[in-house]
Amino acid sequence: MNRTHTIIFTCLMALVLALSACGGQSGPAPSAAVEPLARTISANGDPEKGRLYYENQGGCLACHSTGVDKLVGPGLAGVMTTAGPVYPEGVNYGGKLPNGQPRTEENIAAWIRSGGQGQIGVMSPHEISDEDMANLLAYLHTLQRP
Repeated sequence: MNRTHTIIFTCLMALVLALSACGGQSGPAPSAAVEPLARTISANGDPEKGRLYYENQGGCLACHSTGVDKLVGPGLAGVMTTAGPVYPEGVNYGGKLPNGQPRTEENIAAWIRSGGQGQIGVMSPHEISDEDMANLLAYLHTLQRP
């Protein structure tokens, strides 16, 4: 009986070692690279004028923080990156805008202008000149994810 137990134990240990060698490396999964969006609209924008628009004229501060904290809408840190802003737990747009469009400056500008329903709430439409939009997007590029 001892010999049988020894053989079974040896086989089980060999199986455990073989299976543990098949497992991947431990640790957190690699995250997708966070890259800035191409500057197609904001290239000629003035970030300081965009900040003033954000804080005073646009009404943006009523719903959005410049960090990761959710107010009515998400915080806008990282909004001008491929990953987008940090959304509250349970909210996932799959790397796209709330309207399902790819994350580009053109689509973000259209979302700001048209507004719409998202998982968090409703984005109000905003009338904004092309110059103010270029400035606003240039400013939003300065808001980095932590």
